[in-house]
Amino acid sequence: MPETSPSRTDTPPGGAENGEARVVRETSAESGTVFLTLTGSFGVSTVSCLHEALTDARLERATYTVLDLARVTFGDSSFLHELLSAHFSHHHLLLVGPLPRQLHHLFLRTGTLRLFTVLPGRARIGLA
Repeated sequence: MPETSPSRTDTPPGGAENGEARVVRETSAESGTVFLTLTGSFGVSTVSCLHEALTDARLERATYTVLDLARVTFGDSSFLHELLSAHFSHHHLLLVGPLPRQLHHLFLRTGTLRLFTVLPGRARIGLA
């Protein structure tokens, strides 16, 4: 994946908040890369903000969709559903960790970990 240098924006396009879940789109120096930072608890009642941000990235035909999951505190089957949908509908979906223990267990228990490209941290893709 090309090296990117995102910077945070206060009102990012695609940024959304729903209860305890938040998705912030960071600007990327690399054209065709959408970088989303997820924070909080993603369940059936809060996952809509992730759905909206991923839909925006797909409609932009981003070459890379990068999701930073390091600050996700919870994800249920609806969260996993959004990740799986993105995996099959985006050109390249990259998950950045370190993966929280609960998400790692969710992926292992459902057999989905092998489907995703998971990078251990931002430094691995040129972000610190």
